[in-house]
Amino acid sequence: MSSPTWRPSWWRRAERRRAGARQAASIIVAADGLTVLGSGTASDDGIASKAAMLDRAAHVGLPVPSGVIVCNHADVEALAATAAGDAVRSLGAARLAVRSAFAAEDGDSSSQAGWFLTELDVTPDDLPASVERVRASGERHTGDFRRDVVVMEMVHAVRAGVAFSEPGTYDDVVNVVDGLADRLVGGEAEGERVFLPRLERAEAAWQERLRVLLADVRDEFGDRPWDVEWADDGARCWLVQIRPITQPTVRDELLTLANHAEILPELPSTLMTSVIEQAGPDLFAWYRRRVPGLPADRDFLHVVAGRPMINLSLLEDMMRHLGLPTALVADSIGGDGGTERPAAPLRSLRRSPSLLRLGLAQVAAVLFARRNERRIASIGVDGAQSFGEALDQLHHGYVTLVTGMFPLSSAIGPPLAVLRRFGTLHAHASSHRTITTELADRLTTVRSAAPADRAAAQRAFIADFGHRGVYESDIARPRFADDPSGLALDETPIVDQVSAGSRGAGRWAPLGALTWPIWWLAAQPLAARERFRHEAMRSFASIRSSLVALARRAVAAGQLTSIDDLWLLDAAEVRSLDRGRCFDEAFVAAARGERARLAELHPPHVVHRFDDPSTWADDADDGVSSSWHGLPLTVGSVEGTAWVLNEPSDRLPDGFDPATTILVARSVDAGWVGTLRLIAGAVVQIGGDLSHGSILIRELRIPAVTNVRGVMSRLATGDAIRLDAGHGSVTRLVGNSV
Repeated sequence: MSSPTWRPSWWRRAERRRAGARQAASIIVAADGLTVLGSGTASDDGIASKAAMLDRAAHVGLPVPSGVIVCNHADVEALAATAAGDAVRSLGAARLAVRSAFAAEDGDSSSQAGWFLTELDVTPDDLPASVERVRASGERHTGDFRRDVVVMEMVHAVRAGVAFSEPGTYDDVVNVVDGLADRLVGGEAEGERVFLPRLERAEAAWQERLRVLLADVRDEFGDRPWDVEWADDGARCWLVQIRPITQPTVRDELLTLANHAEILPELPSTLMTSVIEQAGPDLFAWYRRRVPGLPADRDFLHVVAGRPMINLSLLEDMMRHLGLPTALVADSIGGDGGTERPAAPLRSLRRSPSLLRLGLAQVAAVLFARRNERRIASIGVDGAQSFGEALDQLHHGYVTLVTGMFPLSSAIGPPLAVLRRFGTLHAHASSHRTITTELADRLTTVRSAAPADRAAAQRAFIADFGHRGVYESDIARPRFADDPSGLALDETPIVDQVSAGSRGAGRWAPLGALTWPIWWLAAQPLAARERFRHEAMRSFASIRSSLVALARRAVAAGQLTSIDDLWLLDAAEVRSLDRGRCFDEAFVAAARGERARLAELHPPHVVHRFDDPSTWADDADDGVSSSWHGLPLTVGSVEGTAWVLNEPSDRLPDGFDPATTILVARSVDAGWVGTLRLIAGAVVQIGGDLSHGSILIRELRIPAVTNVRGVMSRLATGDAIRLDAGHGSVTRLVGNSV
């Protein structure tokens, strides 16, 4: 029945019980060989699952068309002359649907769906012959099995189709056609694909009726994988068939590079990518321990074109589960989201225990930040005696790092969103200092030191920050201690970024004072998060040292051709080195060739799981676009020359003036501090409010905008551009390029 959506599930359940009782009271007692749908006796009569489930559905009041089950080998002609014939005639329909309901189809682990015959628009006079034809289709399958047949009233369908309802998902997949669904079910028509929300109201009236029907099916039969055939007559959505899904659907989920793109190079090492992929279940388990009811069998991470990507659809579904707006995900990590869903206060109230657990995790992460910093810094510090041990340490370190970031980032997000709304985020952030800002300041000290003092300044920097590096979350990347060249450059120009980035900040001073308590709530976890990452990189540096030492031994043993071969292997291949496996020059050449192929691919920061990489060229310069928009990180305006980089650089191109140089980068992290000290503004393609690079840029007071989609492929070094950070705009000045 199509109960209004404002009625809660318990109300609809009571209505179904009353409807089922009324139907049971009106059922004609049938003779042997015929069972009336809704009697509730089909299972006891040994009738197969397909028909028995419809009988149960009708018995509990679900909207099943009136019908009967012609039991296995019953004589239809003889039945027509008995009281059973009255049950058939009581359907009162001018047209009937005759469907197989054999024991050989629709089991729990296998299905013969569509294998046997269904006949529609059967007249009552042709019913006996139709039943016999359907029974005869059982000869298509070998073996002895029951051949029950379901006879139901035809639904005068305006729309009909098939719906897949699966646990762990928050949208049911629906294929719909106008009229009857026989051509769709038979594979002759493709139909329209619709994603029907489980938790929110549907858009169209028929969709809402179907959404309620599917919710009632789950309520009665359990939240299991169900294949539901339905028909909507414009006033009611009817349940025509229900069976278990034996093969789950593979959904084209939305994935994002954001977060990973901010901490990893454009093409991460094969080893680090595989380590991150294997960490996915442990990462999402952190949420599942605090939020009961989250799906256990959906992948949190996927690898696309050699890049690890976060399942954005899964994160947005988690927001929906908690009754929070899905926009929070895209706003915090950057990138476009899927279908935007608003907050649901009543659902949040029901999920308040989960929200409380998440809140307590945020508080604990700040209160015990120092203890957690020491704990993560100790991972791998004693070295590793085998590749397997080193990878176990790396897995543990990565999971500890990311799950330690979860509550801190969650604590930062809401206050930052409020400050951005009030327009005071930049005013507060520009005066804030974290360990990442200290890294930038100390690097400036090294690079601006007098020649006689530079060596001592560099040694002091390495002692405190040598475990940091460029794209330091990739274990393949050297740390500053591994490659200190470039830290000290003669007469390196430094931009007065304080004055450049502070223009316009003072206008918010009164409002800034009023919002200072909100900023205080964000500043504590923000500083704790940056220190936590700083200490985590000590662990990564220790593990990298162990891997390099082990790789050196493998080279001596002839297992690798060079130390750098190690980063071309995935985690399983690295572990096989402990068992004596050798990787020769041919293997290494093939691995390098594959990486060269992947390097030619440039996925956008948000993709679908089954996207064709050839479509990624859509972000290329169309020769027309001259302006782009993104998320403002600071205020201030700069007009100058674009400097497009995939990797940080410590020296400007010849002829570039630091006072008018605007960095255009795919993403930035702490390893870009040397580059950020040479520029007057920054345009970043991938990023959000909470990324490490965004925090660093705000604290350095650089006019900047992030999450500027496609800008890397549309601007070139030397292009004249104007950056208006406060309005999040970037404009190419045609005819003024260098």
